[in-house]
Amino acid sequence: MPLGSGLAGKQGICQMSSIVSDVGGTNARFAFAETKGASLTDIWTAQCADFPTIDAAVEAYRQIVGAEKSAHVDAMAIAVAAPVKAAIVNVTNNHWRFAKRDLLTRLSLRRLLVINDFTAQALAQTNPRDNGNVEILSGEGDENAPLLVIGPGTGLGVSALIPSANGPIPIEGEGGHVSFSPRSDDERELDAFTRRCRPHVTAEHFVSGGGLETIYRFLAAREDEPTVMTAPEIGERAVAEKGLCRDAAMMLLGILGTVIADNVLTLGCWRGVVISGGIVPKLAPLIAHSPFADRVRKTGVTEPLMKMIPIWLSVDPHAGLRGAQVALGNAHLAPRIVDA
Repeated sequence: MPLGSGLAGKQGICQMSSIVSDVGGTNARFAFAETKGASLTDIWTAQCADFPTIDAAVEAYRQIVGAEKSAHVDAMAIAVAAPVKAAIVNVTNNHWRFAKRDLLTRLSLRRLLVINDFTAQALAQTNPRDNGNVEILSGEGDENAPLLVIGPGTGLGVSALIPSANGPIPIEGEGGHVSFSPRSDDERELDAFTRRCRPHVTAEHFVSGGGLETIYRFLAAREDEPTVMTAPEIGERAVAEKGLCRDAAMMLLGILGTVIADNVLTLGCWRGVVISGGIVPKLAPLIAHSPFADRVRKTGVTEPLMKMIPIWLSVDPHAGLRGAQVALGNAHLAPRIVDA
């Protein structure tokens, strides 16, 4: 179970230290933070299937970082791909299930915070100019306005960070499930094609990995081409060559631009937008040639406002861990902490 490049040797131990974790359907990442705001160290990725429970994985991680560090851990923040408001958490696409207070006791912690994984992605973007974010549309932005964070991956996560004197307030909504708003004849046909099997068509049905596959099936059906390809295959071929795969990727990027513009206008996210998730970085070479920028900028009477919006692409694989660390010190999430 090798640790990543963040593995640290012996160093001074602070009494207040924490473990942060980013738990998905397949992998769980762990890291150690000695103090609030300190750099994360000892980053480790585990296969969820290798452990019967999350506490078993945590104990394995504690053994890896060593008894001296583990003895001083008193808090943990877990970002998890699942609904997190209830006392019991069932991880989506994963066999792990835990009761928050029971986990606190079993791990001998003083504080435990469980947040949604996309809330963590949003909190990782407190300063969108940090952590290697790549600016894909320039703009000045308003530092005192909300920041939109949107992430096409397995699904479509949507959040916003509202600035406040006590730290950013994360909006924990379900923006990926808003109704789809087609903007072209092709998109209206796509909408009708999808409604054959879905009574409610949402943005997530197209702006996600599964969405890319749906768009490809729609285009392939019109051309009598083979209709079964996975999202990674479509994305790889889209970047490599012209054809239906590239057409599908271009349509996804255009729809993403519309979804971003709608959310910016609804929430007043004049500070800008950060795109996270695993889909868009793989399609990055196509963005400049896609309808993306026009969809973001050309919004009628609000076009002058939208031209001021900067958009960044997050390429940090550990954003979920950093967001979980920020969450543990966030005043607005403090009431959600389970305290011994």
